[in-house]
Amino acid sequence: MAGNETDDTLPIGDELLAERRAGPGNRMPDDMHPVARVTIHSIDTVSEWVGRVVALMVVPIILAMVYEVIARKFFIAPTLWAFDVSRMLYGMSFMLGAAYALMHGLHIRADFLYRNFEVKTQGRVDLVLYIVLFMPAMIFLLIAGYEFALKSVLQGERAGDSTWAPVVWPVKVSLAVGVALLLVQGVSEILKSWYAATRGRWPS
Repeated sequence: MAGNETDDTLPIGDELLAERRAGPGNRMPDDMHPVARVTIHSIDTVSEWVGRVVALMVVPIILAMVYEVIARKFFIAPTLWAFDVSRMLYGMSFMLGAAYALMHGLHIRADFLYRNFEVKTQGRVDLVLYIVLFMPAMIFLLIAGYEFALKSVLQGERAGDSTWAPVVWPVKVSLAVGVALLLVQGVSEILKSWYAATRGRWPS
């Protein structure tokens, strides 16, 4: 896709602005630097597969909640664990799938002005925002998340707001891992933005 061309069969939604230039299935242009091309493809492939695996967490979440509803409503036997399992798995899937969501443009976007910019301007805006805001924030969160998770693991922390009291360190470790994946995906997005800012088209 060059310039601001769009597929007329698809509505121009906020997600599609990113979706059309994301994902390991997209062939990188021949005039992109080989190192950038390999880096983008490798990072996007990891994010894609992590996202697909993490999506499977929805299955035990659904099973836990269905079991809880049936046990509570029909047998008057509510569980101690269903709510904790569902909220822990949801939190883990939310964080671990964040890089996948970023790659596919599924994060909240408010670009009613951005979508009308020339591609070079879009690339420059993304490049500046990723470098100035996104990457420093992710580095800060990674440091904080690592310390948060390490303390939880060493203490064998359990949930203090639950009778079942499950261990919670896996959730806190997933927070740090999710931020790390976001940070790495940010590198891919910076390279894509650089290409758009210098070539006038997105690498897809």
